[in-house]
Amino acid sequence: MKKSMALLAIWSTIFFYSVFLYPSLSKNPSHVIPKGETLVYEVRWNPPIWMFFLPTISAGEMVLKFHNTIDYKGEKAFRITAEAVSSGFLPQLTGFTVKNYYESLVNTEGFCSTRFTEIAREEKTTRPGRRKRYRDKILTIDYKKRVGKYLTYDATQNPPKELKNKNFEELPACVQDFLSAVYQTRLKEIKVGDTYLVNISNNGIIKKVKIRAIKKETVIALAGTYSTIKIKSSSVRGLFKGGGSLVVWVTDDDRKMPVKYEAKAWLGKIFGTIMKIENASEKKTNP
Repeated sequence: MKKSMALLAIWSTIFFYSVFLYPSLSKNPSHVIPKGETLVYEVRWNPPIWMFFLPTISAGEMVLKFHNTIDYKGEKAFRITAEAVSSGFLPQLTGFTVKNYYESLVNTEGFCSTRFTEIAREEKTTRPGRRKRYRDKILTIDYKKRVGKYLTYDATQNPPKELKNKNFEELPACVQDFLSAVYQTRLKEIKVGDTYLVNISNNGIIKKVKIRAIKKETVIALAGTYSTIKIKSSSVRGLFKGGGSLVVWVTDDDRKMPVKYEAKAWLGKIFGTIMKIENASEKKTNP
């Protein structure tokens, strides 16, 4: 579900339309997501069929955290962070390591992304040595002026070299980055059969994506067993390198906590389940 656009800010002007198309966004984030909640996920890689000789391989760990509110440009904002670090057998096999950090600042009124930062540190072992790919990306949005700016830097250079500088105009009333989109989904009243549209922003591109609640499933994760709703996006090609669709399983309760995910990668599939929940009242459901 990577980047998404909330429709709460334009509810008043297109209420009749949105009632039929979008699930409710009436939940108060403070009532659904405890401050300091930390979700830890395993990351595993499933090779493509033609690499049948390789088993499913451990690839690393991903941590999501919902922080206390902060002041950002004179307004209150929720702060959400994520870290993805490679580990296990896959880095040993490929020589490719990842240590990425993400930060999303979301306004408290409409739960819309106002600033998104990605600090990507990727390295590949080659015969001459280590090949580094360091990228810093920043997206900022001014909803009063309906404009935004996207910047990308090559952080292997000193000082960092600007690679991209893109301005946005006439932006939608509310935009989500991929991190805030996960949490915005938790504020919806989602039922099986629901379909809604979101605008997802990534790598300087904003694209409308359809989200569908497909069916209920039981997920057995490392942190426990959960009754869930399986949610699938339409194609995110053009937004993310792997293209294809993203599938997320969220708990079938008020929290809508994501406990399993699956996404297409360059080769094969990346997937995983929740390993640990911290600073939250964990509710396991025995089916």
